[in-house]
Amino acid sequence: MNKLILGLLVIISVAVVSVYVFIPKTLVVATIIPINTNYKNADRFLSDSSKWVKWWPSSNNKDVKKVGIYKDVIFQIINKSYNNTQIRLVYKNDTTLANIAIADFVNQSIKVICEFSFDAGLNPITRIKQYKTAVYLKQNLHDVFDSIKIFLEKPENVYGFKINSTMVKDTVLISTKKYFDHYPSTQEIYGLVGELRNHIKQTGGLETNAPMLNVTKDNNTTYKTMVAIPVNHTLPTTDKIDLKRMVVGRILESDSVKGGATTVDYSFKMFEQYFTDYKHTSPAIPFQLLVTDRDKTDSSKWITRFYYPIF
Repeated sequence: MNKLILGLLVIISVAVVSVYVFIPKTLVVATIIPINTNYKNADRFLSDSSKWVKWWPSSNNKDVKKVGIYKDVIFQIINKSYNNTQIRLVYKNDTTLANIAIADFVNQSIKVICEFSFDAGLNPITRIKQYKTAVYLKQNLHDVFDSIKIFLEKPENVYGFKINSTMVKDTVLISTKKYFDHYPSTQEIYGLVGELRNHIKQTGGLETNAPMLNVTKDNNTTYKTMVAIPVNHTLPTTDKIDLKRMVVGRILESDSVKGGATTVDYSFKMFEQYFTDYKHTSPAIPFQLLVTDRDKTDSSKWITRFYYPIF
């Protein structure tokens, strides 16, 4: 009996010592998730809890604006500074503070790094409990970050449509421009399109694609409106109609966007945001391709694509 008791005491002693050896007093946990996106996108959707609903992994969080709930852990942003977001994790009435940083990596990719620590305590039973909590929270964080990784690695989730890099196809254009003291109406834009189409017909050319449009606000009162149409060969010019050549090279191309002026305006801004976020440079101005004739189509059925030449 004494040997049995002694053996149990030895086992218990070894177990207790093992707890102190293998579970440190201060538990430090770090999770690193690589994501194929740019820094601005990651920061925009990670550090603003109002955007969490777009990528959050749990369906029971759709109506929550300021906190995220995944399984039985509550996430809440409590502080935001440059390249650091501090969040509060609440699990079983215990609170843990975690820091999230975003590190630029290579080829427009980043790493999200989350780290937290807490005191495991002196009591061996408490230390084991805290260790299990740390493991659980780490897996919980990993699941959440996996969700934002899946979301951010699809540009259509961020910008509203797919954007591809392709080659310039339309290299010969005829164009015209006009200045307005207001944003040009559909009728005014198609007045310019009509002038180009008449010129193409009169000079024996053929249209090879839909009309292109760029409207730039030069100052507070002037809108520079440029319209161009791709043609099959060079055509004569006039005092109002110019011949343009697109540089043969790469160009960003969006998926088709369906909707009226408000939709087109917002989508074009998102397209330009993509250009900026991915630090592209360009030899020419961006433009809209007017796939449908807007003057003959209900605005809700307009189809538009966006293009931006890039180096």
